[in-house]
Amino acid sequence: MANLGYIQVIRRCNQRCRFCSNPTNDRELALPQAKRLVDRYRKQGYDGVILTGGEPTLYRPLAGLIAYAARRGMPCRLITNAQRTADAAYLDDLFRSGLRHLHVSIHSHRKSVQTDLTGNPDSLANIIRTLALLSRRQASVDINQTICAQNADHIHQTARWICKRFPYIRHFSWTYLDTLVERVDEDRSTIPTLKSTKRSLLLAMRDLARGGRTFRLEKVPLCHMGEFGHCATETRAIVKGDRRAIDFLDERRSYRESLWRYGKAKTCRKCSLTAICAGLWDMGRSYDPAELVAQKKDPRPIIRRIITGKD
Repeated sequence: MANLGYIQVIRRCNQRCRFCSNPTNDRELALPQAKRLVDRYRKQGYDGVILTGGEPTLYRPLAGLIAYAARRGMPCRLITNAQRTADAAYLDDLFRSGLRHLHVSIHSHRKSVQTDLTGNPDSLANIIRTLALLSRRQASVDINQTICAQNADHIHQTARWICKRFPYIRHFSWTYLDTLVERVDEDRSTIPTLKSTKRSLLLAMRDLARGGRTFRLEKVPLCHMGEFGHCATETRAIVKGDRRAIDFLDERRSYRESLWRYGKAKTCRKCSLTAICAGLWDMGRSYDPAELVAQKKDPRPIIRRIITGKD
């Protein structure tokens, strides 16, 4: 992945996802402060910035910040739930400011599941409208999906639905549920198991690979990646020495990730891939180390594919 700086511009949202990792606290960056963060990332040699929230489209000076970053040679990406961007006029305003890359978050292609997880009955319809609008613009669009208990059995079906309906989309990003947040502690029924997701996730990866699409997975240990170890976000970062920086609008403030290491179980000591695997997120509290399986694969082909960029 490129070295990108993440900037939370606002901590309000127009949905209420059951497992939100950055829930509402009503904080918002002043535009001059946001510009200073863009400049800081530029000075530190980052390739661009990702604007996130909350829901960044609720940030009133968003278009102005995007335009400023573009002038500074720092292209912006936007992580959005695609509700406000269903408005063509609003989306055009962002494009006039220089936005060209969006990460659209979707939990499920099943309306009942999407509604249940977001608390918004119009959520899926607005995502569909946004993706249709983006198909007529010169934009890069990635799909972001958080893996939770409610969508664990149909990840592949959602991917197939998106590819069939919007064939211009070429990249997917999945991440396992961040369990270290208050909202998940309030509703732990959203936490999946590795076993419950493995079949659907492998089907999704194989479908996308056959279709020439690319994908990345975060918080997924290599023993559950099948033949796609080179697509694990943390493994790629470990091999390439990538870093990630996030500026939060809460007590975490600035966070820098460069080690990419989570929990390791005893079985990991016998695993041939342990040196390039981040391990298990929130091990022993939310995710079960008993689900980890020592591998005997040669890590060199994985490393080679990452270095050569052969997805």
